[in-house]
Amino acid sequence: MARVDRRGFLALLAGFAAPHAARARESAARWQFGYPIAWPEHVIADGFVNLHGYACENIPWFPGLWHTGENWHADQGETAGALVLAVADGEVVYSGSDYPGLVVIVQHADDLFSMYGHLGYEPRVAVGDRVQRGDLVGTVLQRTDGRLSHLHFELRTFLMTAEVNGDTPRHQFNCGFQCPPGPGYWPMSDPDHPSVMGWRNPTSAIAGRAFGGEPVAEDAEIVVSQAAGERASVWSAPKQRDGARRIGELATTPDDRHRLLEIDSGDPASKATSAEGYHLWYRIALPGGGDGWVQAALPSKRETGSDGRPATVRYRFLPYVVEGRRS
Repeated sequence: MARVDRRGFLALLAGFAAPHAARARESAARWQFGYPIAWPEHVIADGFVNLHGYACENIPWFPGLWHTGENWHADQGETAGALVLAVADGEVVYSGSDYPGLVVIVQHADDLFSMYGHLGYEPRVAVGDRVQRGDLVGTVLQRTDGRLSHLHFELRTFLMTAEVNGDTPRHQFNCGFQCPPGPGYWPMSDPDHPSVMGWRNPTSAIAGRAFGGEPVAEDAEIVVSQAAGERASVWSAPKQRDGARRIGELATTPDDRHRLLEIDSGDPASKATSAEGYHLWYRIALPGGGDGWVQAALPSKRETGSDGRPATVRYRFLPYVVEGRRS
């Protein structure tokens, strides 16, 4: 047996420990929840817009109804073929329907399910499969019915519930009675907000669970999106807080990265009814030193409700997570 001196032993130990330390750092910084759509080898959600947000009115197609999820579209060009990704670890509990397109539902906890609608008909996952955040669950369907190709994405507390998609639906939707995908919309005339029925604002829920309830990882970063514009205001606290004041500006060059210090994600069960109800702020380390808060999700009037309020959400900053390893 070859003899190993102290120096050789330490070298062997370092060689063994290094990959384990790297994996530990990677694990510590791992985002446990993320957005559901990407182009290959791109930052997840970059190049996309949430055209019709949660609990917003979709005037072009469904006036008089609140949207129970988010419609993700390519910011420019065709969305068909975009990668649809599991937003967190979980188990596939449904795959089927014709929404049009395939629907996949993943269970992440006893009271949390994600739904991905309008997927291509070739199944990528099956009921019982375990998925990790970022795993491919499908691609966006090429629509041929005159509507724009997109991903309909929901987060909700139920798979089946009597009054929405179980035995006694409150409203007569095509996907109501014993239909796991559910209707996708909820009448504005109903006294109960979609949040009361168990749907959740996906952006707030994802941000609130980004690190599984733990503090932000020390090496976590956000990245400036392609839709950021040229500058962002920097605040001492999220603008809605008492005493918050504007303290400067940040140049927002696409692909620039900033260390993330804290997330203020808003209430996922909010009863807001326009894109103005979206609340997502990041506290970041500033390039010149110090720190400040920047608004990540911004309302846009690219689409509006019947009252003229914004229905679209664009994302100025995104979690720095590059898709490609599971595409």
